[in-house]
Amino acid sequence: MKTSLLSRRRFLQLAGGLALSGAAGYGYARLLEPNWVEVVEQSLSIPNLPEHLNGRRIAQLSDIHLGQYTGPEKLLSAVDRVNRLTPDLVFLTGDYVTRTAHQSEALVEPLRGLDAPAYAILGNHDLWTDRTTVSNFLAETRVRLLVNRGEEALPGLFVAGVDDIWSGRPDIRAALDGAPPGAVSLLLAHEPDFFDRVVRADVPVAVQFSGHSHGGQVRIPSATPDGAGLWTRAPVLPRYGERYPIGLYRVGARQVYTNRGLGVWPLPFRFNCRPEITLFTLHADEGME
Repeated sequence: MKTSLLSRRRFLQLAGGLALSGAAGYGYARLLEPNWVEVVEQSLSIPNLPEHLNGRRIAQLSDIHLGQYTGPEKLLSAVDRVNRLTPDLVFLTGDYVTRTAHQSEALVEPLRGLDAPAYAILGNHDLWTDRTTVSNFLAETRVRLLVNRGEEALPGLFVAGVDDIWSGRPDIRAALDGAPPGAVSLLLAHEPDFFDRVVRADVPVAVQFSGHSHGGQVRIPSATPDGAGLWTRAPVLPRYGERYPIGLYRVGARQVYTNRGLGVWPLPFRFNCRPEITLFTLHADEGME
């Protein structure tokens, strides 16, 4: 039997091609996609939505992770894009810093530029560094920080926020305390898997808005769709971000949306999982009234 061997020239050609494709893939995942922010438009059908809230729009930013890989200029650009979308409200769902709480000082100038009223919660990295420092810098902006409390953001629309599930003390009932009778309640919770507690508690939350998982940052093709209907999978997901890692999920009449985040952590790569600004439009779900 004749054995076919690669010639030295052919071997070098193949090796060179693999090296070039590897370099291109590295450059894309390290330099291009992490900075290629996508605006995702998402419709939210909500039972018993008052007519005057139909068509209202909410923008979400999450997991900014200011630090080595994400500077304030990226957040400033994102805020400018959010303003051009002209939302009625803006939600910020945690992890503003990466390694040190004083990185949150870079939040002040960009967030002061938001045109719409904004509501925020803290994430695990904010608590792991120093929640007081992060909260104090947020207080220098017009953003309203919600930790186990809520406010009526628009007539008939109550926005609540819970403390971080990983390192804090979330209290869903305290967060919803004070919601006007008949109001639609929206919840900010950094880790998406908190949604299971919302469902078990049977509290009147229409939609939970989360981040934390970054969508996995790297997603590879899959033979079967995931819970969000995507034909991709993330090889690695963080704790409390495994059940609802990306996009929109519905359990009964309740929904949870997981934003892919603006920054990166722990590695500076993204593949098939671009950074995200989400623009939600509220619609009445007449079939579930």
